[in-house]
Amino acid sequence: MIDNKNKIGDIKSSNIGKIEQVNIEKQENNTIINKNEIKITSANNNFIDMTLSHSLFPDFIVDIKKMHDGKYALVSKATRKESTLKYPVNFKSSFTVTDERYKGIKDQKVLLDMLQYADSPVEIKVTKFEQYLGDVIDPYPNPELSPMQEGVKTYILPHKKELPKVFFNVEICFKNCDFKLTDINLKLTKQISSNKFIFDNYEQTLKSVFIQLEVEDNDGKIKCNLNYKINPIMQSQSNAVYEFNQFVLNLITKPYSMYDLEKQKTIMSGKNTKNYETKKIKGLEQYISILKKIITIEEYFNIKFEIPNTIEDDDILTINKLYKYISDSREKIKATDIRFSVIKGQSEIERLKQLVYMERTSIMTVSEDVVFNILGIDIKVKKITEKYDDIKCSNIQELTEIINNYESLNDNYEIRIIMISAKGKYFYKETEVIK
Repeated sequence: MIDNKNKIGDIKSSNIGKIEQVNIEKQENNTIINKNEIKITSANNNFIDMTLSHSLFPDFIVDIKKMHDGKYALVSKATRKESTLKYPVNFKSSFTVTDERYKGIKDQKVLLDMLQYADSPVEIKVTKFEQYLGDVIDPYPNPELSPMQEGVKTYILPHKKELPKVFFNVEICFKNCDFKLTDINLKLTKQISSNKFIFDNYEQTLKSVFIQLEVEDNDGKIKCNLNYKINPIMQSQSNAVYEFNQFVLNLITKPYSMYDLEKQKTIMSGKNTKNYETKKIKGLEQYISILKKIITIEEYFNIKFEIPNTIEDDDILTINKLYKYISDSREKIKATDIRFSVIKGQSEIERLKQLVYMERTSIMTVSEDVVFNILGIDIKVKKITEKYDDIKCSNIQELTEIINNYESLNDNYEIRIIMISAKGKYFYKETEVIK
């Protein structure tokens, strides 16, 4: 853009003649004149005054130049080659950073330091741009020499520096806890500023947890920030979601340390300073418990679930039920009593009398072709058998009264039964799940 003071409009005709510098050695009349003087062979007097009015005259004069758009502008013109060496063209500018990534940086020195190490172009807006001849502001800048103009949005292209190869193989441990993240390869991947560096393990695509370590070195005083996230490509896999949430739970509730496996020493330790509500921690613990049960079901039936962000209550009830069958089937369950209820209209009096008066009996329940729908997947179980051996009734007196008044009871009457071991203190439950 040409300022009004430099704009002279379209020129259709001119009586301006040739302006040339006098070469002392080639003067035909041998008249000695100062080599900085200008010889005007033909020109309008007013224009001559303007031409010679340049603040850096006799090194520069004011000239008329036709721009690419066809219009004319006043520009500074060197009178000889030495003038451009004495007063080289240069530019000074100021700008504001409009890039969202740097909006929060208030300290100008810190910002300029960070911009040198940016890993991609940074958007800026030019607030001031001046053209200089040496150390003097060019009074008649040539707009076609300027790489940019005030108010223009442009980009800073940082010089990409090659990072040194710095690498740590670590494990993250927690106080009084068996859980740990092992074999975490932290590599220097980014330099944010002259004293701030980023390490991460993002290249470990088979790891559930991505760790990012921001290290700031202030004259030997090291400050570290630990960031973390779940591996995006594994965020619906049960094992990854389970490990990530285990890590988060321990990180927010226990002191942690980062141990260098190669140097065999702790290189970082810390403790969460943010207070989390007990309700939130309990919710996280319950979520982890459900994930553990999902993993057991996946392994038992050789299936895989897509883990959603929220597990609905109906799914949780079904997960708990099927998990209990699987857990019970793996070992005999030791118990002191079993309590259950039957509805009068759905039971027989003779079977009830057997449960009450026999000194030793067994109970077996069989469920066939059972379907459990969990997270949108139907799991079909051929048979589930639950068996209790060597048991006897405990609430005989209560049930005797019910038997004596059996006919008068409503068909929906609920009969509560308590069974205990027929020999000794304990009895055992055996469960069989046939896939």
